[in-house]
Amino acid sequence: MSIKSNTKKIITVLGAGNMGTAVAQVLADNGHEVRIWNWEGDLLPLKQIEKFGENKKYLKGVKLSKNIIPKYKINDALDGAHVVFLVVPSDALEHTISFAARSIENNAVIVDVSKGVEPENLRLIPHIIMKHVRPKLRKNVTTISGPAVAGQMVKKHFTAMNVASKNRRAIARVREVMENDYIRLVPTNDVIGVEVGGSFKNVYSIAIGMCDGLGFGLNTKAALLTYALREISDLIYAMGGKRQTAYNLAGIGDLIGTSLCEDSRNRILGEFLGKGHTSSQALKKIKQTTEGVAAARCLVRLVRKYHVHAPFAHVIYHCVTSNHDPRRAFKDFLQKLD
Repeated sequence: MSIKSNTKKIITVLGAGNMGTAVAQVLADNGHEVRIWNWEGDLLPLKQIEKFGENKKYLKGVKLSKNIIPKYKINDALDGAHVVFLVVPSDALEHTISFAARSIENNAVIVDVSKGVEPENLRLIPHIIMKHVRPKLRKNVTTISGPAVAGQMVKKHFTAMNVASKNRRAIARVREVMENDYIRLVPTNDVIGVEVGGSFKNVYSIAIGMCDGLGFGLNTKAALLTYALREISDLIYAMGGKRQTAYNLAGIGDLIGTSLCEDSRNRILGEFLGKGHTSSQALKKIKQTTEGVAAARCLVRLVRKYHVHAPFAHVIYHCVTSNHDPRRAFKDFLQKLD
């Protein structure tokens, strides 16, 4: 059941990529004042939104709501905001939140849409956010994850995701501003499970893309998705989360959505690998951030740390880090499935 509010809120979206712009459009469609910001090295999306009412760089062809207001200074974007959505690449999130934290209002809710694992200390994104914000705000940190393709969200295709926090009031406030006839947020208190599922679906999506590059069909993909889900479930449990979260929207839902989406950069990377390109060659062709590469490194370190049996994760890691044709390792793995 939707709990959409009729009260107009001030909402900030940090990150004007395709997902950040899509989230802003959903929030603006709900009648809220949405301030969107992007890092100083990439102001083109903000200028395009301001001039054309369209983010031509990242979400071309979508006419954006007049309720979306570009802001070039992060403190201006955050001034008076009731809810703050973080939709920046995971490797830029700590820098962003450390700079933004001083300007976030005392009672604001903070929503992690970025998802990911910090590569140095293997911290989850919500824990990084909590490190930098004032103690009073830590209880208001939430995370959203699930099968959500930006282009489909702005076309108002029905989209359901998990929203996770230990704080029920924070979850309620996120649902209040974001839910509508085509967006549903399903609550859970399993922050670890939602973050792990959302972070590492990108890794396994690379393997599904390799199937496309190699010309393998649905039989192969279905088998591999099953193995991926088992490894994600085992890791969630080992890290202190709930196994069942792997079988929810942030787990299997996001895994299927990303793996089978033609526009997924991680799936496209895998397709190039399946055609014999190395990871570096493939990334040059894609020309955008592909989260699965860095995530594969973190995934392998985590499964080792928590002693999780994850041979599939290891072979994907090999495929994205090797300077040689990755197809042999992938085919060898298929022959050894048990």
